[in-house]
This record gives sequence, structure tokens and C-alpha cells, in this order.
Amino acid sequence: MPWIAKFNETLDDERSKCMANQILRIDLSNRSYRVEEIPDRIINQYIGGRGLGAYLLYNSVPPRIDPLGEKNHLIFTAGPSNGTNLSYSSKTVINTKSPLTGIYLYAMSSGTIGHQMRKAGLWAIDVAGIADSPTYLEINNQKVEFKDATPLWGMESGEAQRVMLGGLSARKAATMAIGPAGERLLRYAAIMVDGPVYRAFGRGGSGCVMGSKKLKGIVIYGDGKIEVGDRDGFEKIRKDILSRVKENEQWATLWRRYGTRMSVDTLNKLGLLPTRNWQGGTFEGAERLSFPSHEKEWTWQNKPCGPFCPTPCSLYMEVEKGPYQGAHCDGPEYETIYAFGPSCGVDKLDAIIAANQICDENGIDTMSAGSSIGFAMECFEKGLIGTTDTDGIELRFGDDKAMIAMLKKIVSQEGFGLLLSEGVRRASQEIKGSESFAIQAKGLELGGYECRGANGQALQFAINNRGGCHHGYGVVARVEIHDGTRLQLEGKGEQVKNMAIGQMIADSIPCCVFGRQVFGSVDKNVSSLFGEAWAFDDLKEAGMRIICRERLFNMREGITREDDTLPGRLLNEPKPDGPTKGEVVPLEKLKDDYYRALGWDLSTGNPDNSLLDKLGINK
Repeated sequence: MPWIAKFNETLDDERSKCMANQILRIDLSNRSYRVEEIPDRIINQYIGGRGLGAYLLYNSVPPRIDPLGEKNHLIFTAGPSNGTNLSYSSKTVINTKSPLTGIYLYAMSSGTIGHQMRKAGLWAIDVAGIADSPTYLEINNQKVEFKDATPLWGMESGEAQRVMLGGLSARKAATMAIGPAGERLLRYAAIMVDGPVYRAFGRGGSGCVMGSKKLKGIVIYGDGKIEVGDRDGFEKIRKDILSRVKENEQWATLWRRYGTRMSVDTLNKLGLLPTRNWQGGTFEGAERLSFPSHEKEWTWQNKPCGPFCPTPCSLYMEVEKGPYQGAHCDGPEYETIYAFGPSCGVDKLDAIIAANQICDENGIDTMSAGSSIGFAMECFEKGLIGTTDTDGIELRFGDDKAMIAMLKKIVSQEGFGLLLSEGVRRASQEIKGSESFAIQAKGLELGGYECRGANGQALQFAINNRGGCHHGYGVVARVEIHDGTRLQLEGKGEQVKNMAIGQMIADSIPCCVFGRQVFGSVDKNVSSLFGEAWAFDDLKEAGMRIICRERLFNMREGITREDDTLPGRLLNEPKPDGPTKGEVVPLEKLKDDYYRALGWDLSTGNPDNSLLDKLGINK
């Protein structure tokens, strides 16, 4: 597949060099940088985005290093769709070793980071080392300036981004920054993007890694022009996508108006809405949190989370009255509603908006924060902890004031908040008797999909390479609910494998979750971007290669079949409510089916050398 070499041979001016496959390597320790070519074969094998990041991280970070040490890297990656006017192309990927889980981490953010990277001629930015004082980076095309961030240290993320933008504001530069939580090395600190109305690299603690490097943020600008390989084919595909959106009521009206919040009511009716730290799957207060039930009570502004999006699902909301008057956020998204709502037994949308704002301004993952508080509430109600442990706060389900008070403790890492800032897994190790209901997988708190009675979703949570990942929600949302196979065992491994491969391809292009539904023939889409034919089998092989590359990183960290597991509650406690009442997760049978579908070793749960040779990974 010679298309990259073809591009590089025909570059005829500086502006077109943004099509070259280049990586900017930055060393904070000695304040140096250099630009390197990414070998053609790597893009051929990994596409870009998540796949490229997995390859670069594996080859940059040594085994068993401290995630907060100078040998860890922050690697930002773009893909072939970034910088074009293709719908749903606003995603950028970050890869690092997680301080929360101790294993492989990728996270994705919407916004304009990927677009500016590509226009600067970059497919990747690799940040290593530790600065000797607070620093932020200003990247103007491929020139890097190391700026003093001492005046910004302690600032909320949005304010810091405003200051960092400075003279580049007129050029529509992209920005990202950590908040105070990242500076204090809170383990699930996030990197906030394009503030003050935020997007985020939210999960797993990339903001903590950035804080450990004394890196407050990055501002990036590029003025190159992106030329796709097959302009006529690309334009046809782009217009076809827009036509499919207009023809589909769900995309044209419902998702555009209500976004991911529509999921609350749907999942509750199916018994899949995790409630009170996953004690059940139905929440009596769901209607008060669902959309469009709030049409008459609330006003909001629909916004796209990036350029060229026909489905502006992001809602800017502000609380106009009551105890949380003035609270505002860009959202809240479904996962945030789940984490601070049903998981904590809270049915007040204004309180969830207030919690969302606190997380955004301080730069922490809403899902891990809300899940940690829900876990603590169950510990409190079971008598495993008391007010002497929780700084006098009665952590009871449904108490929104207690939830907000403890969230502020987490953000400041004071008192009991310090323990919860370590995440559910570490907190459960300190609170004896709580391990079975610490709702996490490989150290990452689970996304909001009750999986007792959704076997494919349960398997996805257990085997995911970053832990309890919500990005695999499509197993239940797009397959199991649609075809009625939630309780089926046979074929689940193949089902989850195929969904995972599809996700790897989408995350490497990259495109957002809504785009995956209307892209049509993804092979034709990718072919138009690169100008050379990609068969669908080429893409599937790339997806398989990415799954294995991520797993290889985790293998070096000691991950085996035994780590592909779920909390005891989901394996041993029958679900008490909903249409799938009485179900538990038959995980070991599901894992066998999955490893068999991948061609991995059943005893270790890892790929063997013959498969790696076939995929060209060992070469």
C-alpha cells in the first residue's frame, strides 16, 4: 500500500507538508524538541489516532515505570480525518500509562486539537521528561516555545487557557490545560480542551501525568492546508453522510436536540441504569433526569463539540434558580448524569450540573468522581465508615448536598476526600469489606451500563484494554438491545471482537460515536482520505493489530486472564430488579469465547507469537 510514499514524493510547497506523517518530540527536561518522520509502514499498519498512539506508546515507555516519573510519555495523535471538513472528525487521542490503573491508557477529546495538529503538519506530539518549573507549550506550526506557567499554576483550566491563548486568539488556536486537580496529582485528573466551555481527555488520569511533568497546558496553531487524496470521492462521501443524517430522525432531530441524555430513560426502562452504586438497574427518579422531559423546565443551547458537525449534541445549561443558581456546564452528558445521579441516588439535575462544573473547572473525570462518591455512600450506609471518617458528612444516597460537599473534598484532597481521590479500587483496599461492590475493572470505574443481563456488555467491561471503559457501550446499545441477545452466551466472543475492531478503526480515523452510524462504507471513506484503495479486510486487520498492540503493553505490566474480571457484585449477586431480575454475569464462559474468537491463548488470555507474526507486529 504505497500511498504515503506517493504523498511524500509529490510535496511541492511548505503548506502541503501537513500531509506528511510527522511527529513532534518534546523533552521538557532539557527544553528541546525535534520533528521526525513516522515510517510509512506504521501508518499503513495503524491508520492514525488511537492505533498510531498505541504503537508509539509501546515503543516509547519502558515496562513497569512509574506513571508519574520522567520516563512516562504523553502522546497526542491525530488521524486522516482531522483537519478536513468531514463531519464527526473532531476527535483527538491521547495515550499514556495511567496513574489510576497502572496500565495502558487512551482517552479521546472533541474540539480542535487534532485539526490544528494536522494543519501544523503533525500526526503526533510526544511529550516526555519533567520541566524544572511550571511550563506551558506554545506550538506555532512546528516551532515550540517553552513558556513560564508559574503565574498560571493554581488557575482553573478555562482561565489558564484564556491566558495561554494570548496573541494566538485571533488565529483560532486550540488549547488544553489541567486544572488545580492535575497540579495536585489527583489520580483521575483530566486535561480540559478548548475552554471555558470544555471538552476533555477525561478518563484514567492523563491530567495527573501532565501535572507530574509540571506542564500546565499546550496551545497549538497550524496554518497548513489539508489536501485529501481523492477530492471527488471525498466530496461524494461527505455529502452522502449529511444526506443520511437528514433522512434519519434520530440523528436529524433527537440526538441533535437532546444528545446523549436521551439514554437515561431508555436504559432505565430496560433495567440497565446502574443505581445506588450498582445495587440495581432501575431508578425511581430517572424521569426527573431524562430528556426530553425537561423541555418545559429548562432552556439550553445546543452546540457542536467540534467543527463541521451536523449533530450538535452538546448542551450548554445554566441553573436559573434554587440552591445551585448560577451553576453551568457544557452538558451534562449521559455518563455524568449516571455517575452523579442514579449512582448516588440523586434525582436533581441542578445538583448534577453543579457537580459537572466543579469537575470541569478543577479538571477531573466526572465518571470516576461520581462513582467514588456512590461507592462511599454505600460504605457509609453499610456501616463500614462513619462520620468520624467522612469529616462529619453523612454520605447517604439521595443527599445532593452531601455529594457536593464530598466532591469539594475530593477536589482539594482534604480529609476523606484524599482517599476517594485515589479512585474506587484503592479506596476499597482501605475500607475492609467493600471489595465486592467496588465497581471498577482493572482500576477504572465502569461506565453507566448495568451488565447483569447484558452479557456482551459485561464481557466488554472485563476485557477492555484500559479497564471499565464506557466507549464499548455499543455492544449493548447497538447490538444486544436491537437483536434481543442480551442473555445469549453463544457467539458473544465474536460479537464483542467485531465491535472492538470497529471501534479501533473509528478511533484511529478518528470519528465520534455518532459518525460511526452514518459513515456508510468505512473502507471507501478511508480510501478517499488517503487517495489509495483500502479494502475492508485491510481495516479489520489494522483493528486487530491495534487490539493486540494495546494488550502487549498490558502484558508487560503483568496483565493476564485473571485481570480480565469484574466486581464480585456483578458475578455473584443476582440482579434485584428490572426485566433481567435474577441474572449474574457468567464471565469465565464469556472470556473463553472471546479469546477463542481472537485466536488468543485461553489459559493466559494473551495473543501468541504466531498471531503476532501474522499481523506483522513482531517484525
